[in-house]
Amino acid sequence: MSGTRHHFIPRFLQEGFASRYSGEKAFTWVHRKGVAPFNTNIINSGVEGHFYTTEGDTTADDLITSAEGALASLLDGVRSENPEFLRDPQLPVLIAHLEVRTRHLRESFLKTGELLASRLIEFLADEDAFAGYMTRRLERDPTILRSSLAEEFVKRGIPMNHLDSVLHLATPLVPALIQAQRADFPRIAAQLRDALPTILKTAAKSGHIKALQSTVAPELRVQRYAELTFRIARVSNMPLILGDSAVLYAVVGPRRYRAFLDADTDLSAVFLPVDSQRVLIGSHEGTVTDIPPDLSNAIARCSLEYFISAENTDQHEALRDQIGADAHMLDQSEIEDIVNESLQ
Repeated sequence: MSGTRHHFIPRFLQEGFASRYSGEKAFTWVHRKGVAPFNTNIINSGVEGHFYTTEGDTTADDLITSAEGALASLLDGVRSENPEFLRDPQLPVLIAHLEVRTRHLRESFLKTGELLASRLIEFLADEDAFAGYMTRRLERDPTILRSSLAEEFVKRGIPMNHLDSVLHLATPLVPALIQAQRADFPRIAAQLRDALPTILKTAAKSGHIKALQSTVAPELRVQRYAELTFRIARVSNMPLILGDSAVLYAVVGPRRYRAFLDADTDLSAVFLPVDSQRVLIGSHEGTVTDIPPDLSNAIARCSLEYFISAENTDQHEALRDQIGADAHMLDQSEIEDIVNESLQ
């Protein structure tokens, strides 16, 4: 874990999907959409340089490394199917930790942000639509102009007792000022569009690292998973795969499976494949008693970029085409709804 290369899917989890060993080296099959499967040392799988560090700050990396020893031992106990480990109060911590450490999580935030920002930039580029929106917005809520002027007063050292007078004079001029700036909207939109990828990528990484520096297992998520009863189930047909979200959630709603759990989503079950033959299932008592027949398909669909497996079978080949189908936090229609609500 330490050093410049960080495993966002921990090696102690990936080792359950080893296809072979060469000395102490474990190898696994990596399946990416549109790419032929390849067998590689696990040390090269689920890894990215400086993933948990930025500008020399190793705090998040150190915290994750510190937590991994106990979590790896816990997973070994789960794989032994010892009932004591299945009742271990640290199991919810393991689930929460795996959920928040992955590249899948960071990239999903990034892609969702890109889609939202792109739609808003398109709106800004439309001179008529944006000018009309700004005019109506200021008419409905004049406090926006007041707040902006107050900030400028503070910056320039102007006494605040002049604010109301200036506001009284400026408010009637706002529609004309907005119309005068219309020609600049497309240019501003183009500049934002060019800068957007770098801005969002930096923000996604720094936000992710900052969250991990606060906790490697968010307490609210731990508490939610602590309500579940855990058991181990064995597959009887195709060997299990491990997706790049690590954990899979079955929920109530039109999208039955998700890679992340929203606070307001009704949870049916948690699935964590622990090796190619066994999956850890967490559910409310008696609600989920066996492995869903579509589990591997759901894991592939909720994987953002790839999944790994201990074998390279025809079934696994077929699953590669499903990668990414249900991977994102929000689908296109949900993003459109957010944008439309924001602009109303």
